Amino acid sequence: MKSSTPAGLIFLLSLATGCAPKPPAPPDATAIRGALDAQLAKFMPAMQAKDVAALAALFTDDATWILPDATTFKGRAEIENGGKAFVDSVESFTPGTMTIEQLVVISDTEALTFSRGTYSLTMKGKKPEDHTNPFADYWKKGADGVWRIAYEVNADGVVPQASAKEP
Repeated sequence: MKSSTPAGLIFLLSLATGCAPKPPAPPDATAIRGALDAQLAKFMPAMQAKDVAALAALFTDDATWILPDATTFKGRAEIENGGKAFVDSVESFTPGTMTIEQLVVISDTEALTFSRGTYSLTMKGKKPEDHTNPFADYWKKGADGVWRIAYEVNADGVVPQASAKEP
């Protein structure tokens, strides 16, 4: 009598493998980038309109926002109050570009971006200045499906003016 143990074992393994749960598909980085780009695209128009509520809506309720001078706001209410104080000191804001330079997808609900924005800013009583702002954002996707900033740190600065060269 022949033993069918190897064939049976192979059959059982095949059956178990076929019934095993499939690993989840990796998050769609292209879709996530598109959603984050759409959120970032709201920033400059909100700044230009001095719409502090729209700016604050880009953040989670418990977000941290760190400005270039290390001023730190925690929570959407503080972000809105700090944003109001800032936009009240702005005479004009002219949008430039805002680009995600690097995206790190952590999961389908978390991501990290390294971005750069450019704009012209005139503070009340001052001359216009061109700015560049490299910044990093940690994003979370809410239960409502909207991506919001949970943590942002900025390194904004005035673009240096070219000096006249001496002969």
